[in-house]
Amino acid sequence: MKIPGEVKISDNGFVFNSNSGDSFALNPFGLELIRKLKEGKDFDELKPEILEKYDVDDLTFEKDFYEFYALLKHHQLIIQENQLDFK
Repeated sequence: MKIPGEVKISDNGFVFNSNSGDSFALNPFGLELIRKLKEGKDFDELKPEILEKYDVDDLTFEKDFYEFYALLKHHQLIIQENQLDFK
């Protein structure tokens, strides 16, 4: 997983994709997740951190993470590293 360089993330949770012109506002938890993804962390690295820090069970975190990931992918805010760019 990788956050493309054209995706800018502000300290207050504002996300802007300069390719599409789309912008989004994240809550503090979404901001924390997208920052960790931008650092290169994957699901297996994030899961123990989040479970330790927050009062959430395994299943809830997995469901919420993959829903969030699907939204990021849909809005072109994240790409899989093996995805080829044909621009």
